[in-house]
Amino acid sequence: MARTCALRLQEQGCAVTLVAEPDSTPPSWGNAGHIATEQVEVLARLTTATRVLSDHFPRGPVALDWRSLPAWLPWSVRFLRACLPGTVHRGDDALRGLMLNALPAWKRLITTLDRPDLLDLRGIVKLWEGDDAEQKAASALQADHGPARAIRMEALQIAAFNQFLSSPVKAGVHFAETAHITSPRDVLDTLLARFTAAGGIALSARALKIDHAAETVRVRTTQGDLTADRVVVACGVRSGSLLPDVPVPLVAERGYHVEWTHGGRWTLPNAVFEDRAVVVTRFGSRLRATSFVEFTKDSSPPDPRKWERLEAHVRALGLPVASDFARWHGSRPTLPDYLPALGSFRHAPRLVAAYGHNHLGLTLAPVTAEALSAHILRGAPLPTAFSPDRFSLRSGSRI
Repeated sequence: MARTCALRLQEQGCAVTLVAEPDSTPPSWGNAGHIATEQVEVLARLTTATRVLSDHFPRGPVALDWRSLPAWLPWSVRFLRACLPGTVHRGDDALRGLMLNALPAWKRLITTLDRPDLLDLRGIVKLWEGDDAEQKAASALQADHGPARAIRMEALQIAAFNQFLSSPVKAGVHFAETAHITSPRDVLDTLLARFTAAGGIALSARALKIDHAAETVRVRTTQGDLTADRVVVACGVRSGSLLPDVPVPLVAERGYHVEWTHGGRWTLPNAVFEDRAVVVTRFGSRLRATSFVEFTKDSSPPDPRKWERLEAHVRALGLPVASDFARWHGSRPTLPDYLPALGSFRHAPRLVAAYGHNHLGLTLAPVTAEALSAHILRGAPLPTAFSPDRFSLRSGSRI
């Protein structure tokens, strides 16, 4: 998110300094790499709340870290408030507006980077293994997927998967007009290289605090203080710690992945094994299996059982494994209404929010950068559903 916004502003004529810890790898680096244009409904709705009970680990992918109860219990109260019908409707409308331009913005970004190889436009498939597979696939075909197109997979396409799987799938849906990135590391490195080539300054430091005044903003970092006309806050789960005067009810929504070498024995499309809540993505010579939504605090230790469960799914599916598993975990920055905070703060207009994108950070990074640059440079309005002030006591529509 930060690198994409920094590049966009630099190329629009701003003098930008990007403050980031060296070798920092945001959650976007560790996720499934999916450009999820089919996800046009906010997750803050009552059906999601009920899944916490039905899909709770170890039965499913949702986990509550009871050691971190103070971190997510107040957040949960706000989440339930965000599930009210009017709030859900406004959130769906705002998210759909961003999502309609998400893939076009990615296409514009890779053109800017002159790296069309970074984006694979073949879409993703969702697969079901259980006896109710056909019913679930039919339901998926009837759902609203925004700009994405849901297409029932033919028998030959299902058979192509089953010849490589130990646990056969029975039905599937292909989602066209979705995409995935081919190398998370290359995307991060290419963004940074293009940013510095355009004249941007990359400061390897940790931001510690932001002090705002009427005419300027000061950022305190581990490499000294910086002053700026505007500061864009895109620090993921750490964003709230930099804004002590602003309510930022972010929770660390942790995800896990395991990654391994497939030995050249997997060329099939990226797939979501829905009954397992596992996404399998091919990045060149390696496969990655991603899952879990663990509500915790960012500093809490990871739960090894999540990796063990992922590795068990890999073996049960019969996916080709030609190396040891590499393990990763990372925290998605999630606000209670499952919408990002975008735009200037009412009490501090020189501060600009760009955080809280939850599991859609990768999907929405380029379109967010475009929207924020228009907001900063031309005063273009943003939907009020994204207001960074919406959690304040002074906000009339407080969540």
